[in-house]
Amino acid sequence: MRALVIGGTGFVGLNIVDELLAKGAEVRVSRRAQSITMLVRRRAVSFVEASLEEPEKLRRAMDGCDVVFLAGAPYPRYSIDLSASLEEGTRCVRNACDAAHAASIPRLVYTSTIATLDHVSGRPACEDDVPASMPEGSVYRAMKWAMEREVDDARRRGLDAVTLLPGGCIGPGDLRVGTASVIVGVIRGMLTWWVDGMVNLVDVGDVARAHLAAAAPTPHDRYALAGHTVRVRDLLEKIAQRYGGTLPSLELGAEEARARSLADEIAAAPRRERVSIPRELVDMATTGQVVSNARATADLGFSPTPLDDALDRAHAWLSRFSILPKQETERRTHDHG
Repeated sequence: MRALVIGGTGFVGLNIVDELLAKGAEVRVSRRAQSITMLVRRRAVSFVEASLEEPEKLRRAMDGCDVVFLAGAPYPRYSIDLSASLEEGTRCVRNACDAAHAASIPRLVYTSTIATLDHVSGRPACEDDVPASMPEGSVYRAMKWAMEREVDDARRRGLDAVTLLPGGCIGPGDLRVGTASVIVGVIRGMLTWWVDGMVNLVDVGDVARAHLAAAAPTPHDRYALAGHTVRVRDLLEKIAQRYGGTLPSLELGAEEARARSLADEIAAAPRRERVSIPRELVDMATTGQVVSNARATADLGFSPTPLDDALDRAHAWLSRFSILPKQETERRTHDHG
């Protein structure tokens, strides 16, 4: 297999690269001038200079490939500019799809999110629950919904594309500390407030293996990789009990949490700073629901790693890279032998 991984310098993409190399594939990784290549450059891959803003370079990067994994796309750092986020996100995904079509790529595997699913009641949500219109009230969900529609349009024009919808990924390689920020926040006592709701967590290794399975022809063109559904309260308590840390004492309601996280982002944006709880995570928790893994299990062999094991893998990697304090690493080693 000859594969191009767009986003191979990032969290999910890096794990896809590892799975491809383990299967003996020839792997190319696209990179931009500002890409952080610290982790992937240790792998036996070839780099191609191309960004999602450069359609012709993308097309050339895809030449001769059997599959393209689109595991990297614009990601809104803050949820404060819906119009700009939509314009950038849809343009970049459209560029990638157009390049794949022009290069006659046999298969494109697109990484989206379960946040694009419509909310249902009385049963677990599934891949067929697609909102008829763009979700309101969440820049992240709206942007991801619109980007998926670009892939759908390309599929109707003849591109062989499959869309995967993972939950919040945890595990090795999360250098930018995305979903793992909850783990770090509890252990380091950085969370001053929280909001309850449901979140879906999945080991990034399981997601990567599903991507490779989806590179072959599949009966469907959408697969949810939700992993485990857990209440935020239970997750915070589990992290604290398992690794130590401090639970936030202030619980906010959904509307208050949305307002608080948005205000924090507006204040942080001029200095490009992180906030302890991004608006995106609030949106995910307050709209979270049980999502079925059944289709991916049947067609892709998807089998979620137990949640405790997935958390342990994430904790071990964060400790190894000193994202967690040394004393917490020592406590974890002592408690679990």
